[in-house]
Amino acid sequence: MSRAALYALWLWLFAVIGAALAVLGPALPELRREFGVSLSMAGLLFTLQSGGYVAGTLAAGPLADARGHRATVFVGVLLLGGGMLLAALAPSWPAVLMAIVPAGTGFGCIDVGLNAAIGVAIAEPRRRAAVLNLLHAGFPAGTLAAPAALSWALGHGFTWRSAFLATALAALASLAAWRRPRWPSASRPARPNGLSAAEPLRLLALLRERRLRRLAVLQGLYVGTEVSVAGWVATHLIETFGATPAAGSLGTSAYWGGFLIGRPVVAVLAGRIGPYRLLPWLCLAGAAFALAGAAAPAALAAAGAYALAGLAICGIFPTVMALALEGRRGDAGSVAALVTGAGALGSFAWPWATGAAAQALGVRLAMAVAAAPLLIMLPLALPLLPATRASRQTDAPSPWAATGATLNDAAPGAGSEVEAESRK
Repeated sequence: MSRAALYALWLWLFAVIGAALAVLGPALPELRREFGVSLSMAGLLFTLQSGGYVAGTLAAGPLADARGHRATVFVGVLLLGGGMLLAALAPSWPAVLMAIVPAGTGFGCIDVGLNAAIGVAIAEPRRRAAVLNLLHAGFPAGTLAAPAALSWALGHGFTWRSAFLATALAALASLAAWRRPRWPSASRPARPNGLSAAEPLRLLALLRERRLRRLAVLQGLYVGTEVSVAGWVATHLIETFGATPAAGSLGTSAYWGGFLIGRPVVAVLAGRIGPYRLLPWLCLAGAAFALAGAAAPAALAAAGAYALAGLAICGIFPTVMALALEGRRGDAGSVAALVTGAGALGSFAWPWATGAAAQALGVRLAMAVAAAPLLIMLPLALPLLPATRASRQTDAPSPWAATGATLNDAAPGAGSEVEAESRK
């Protein structure tokens, strides 16, 4: 498989996990109607998916380092596709909840495995950041496509089950490209502290590295803001300005649309000015636009500000991931799991804090609280700047440039890390 074809596969998988995440919210009213569950019981759907995602993230790091990125993503595809398929066929609400756990676990495995594979594939910092941003554009494409497809399906006599089934098939269809992919990999050396890179405790050992701790905190703060704004922007438009629910939904779509447009743009910028210089500007611009949305005098101005906020912050997650994976080979999976897991913690904590602020202070001030982590991120991102020149001088050549020395992840069940056929 050529590099372009492999990138296309990765782009498709990012879109699939975006769709798997976004399809649950719009499907919830139909699920409640069919199974007769309360709002509190319905909320378990998101809790269990998030719990599965965290479990998948923690398991995927050591798995990727021990068995390879390709095998980790393969397992994730099976879990995500199988879980969504079981949910589509579920006869009861408890069955839906049980099925959504492996789907969330598969989501986590795919997310970590893809990020680690890209980090290993591309050694040069600017190009790594550019490719990560470009491929991560698949995620917002999925988050926009899934609700639109569900709306179309419901309008044409289909049910939520058809949307879940389509998501499952989209995941499992990627297996058709699994026969002869040439995935990048690297040797898996033992770590200086005596821990194998594949051991679960490696995640804790990585926290001893000050730079990784800083990047993990950055990612947690960022994801907290991303999820908080996405979750509360519609409520802000409706309660603060009296907008209709449809207009509130459009405001959310405009926010995610900024991600879809912005990530290819950030990919170009990362390639030109580098991820170190770019990251503080993304934080500053995102904070400015998000605070402008909170202070806007009208719904249209607020929606426009949040679209620009999405455009500004969309590159933070892949850029932080690119910086964390710099120079990592044998433990890229564990590093990706650490940074992704930190983001998951942020997604748990900050939306709750935003909700508490909305209850105590009102929705407008709560939206300022949602944006606050971006201001905290700025002083954390600035100290990374002096490392720019050194990182350019010490980058190792990309494994893609190697000929006979490049290793390829073993296919699941292949019994060998390097298959002779993949070297032909």
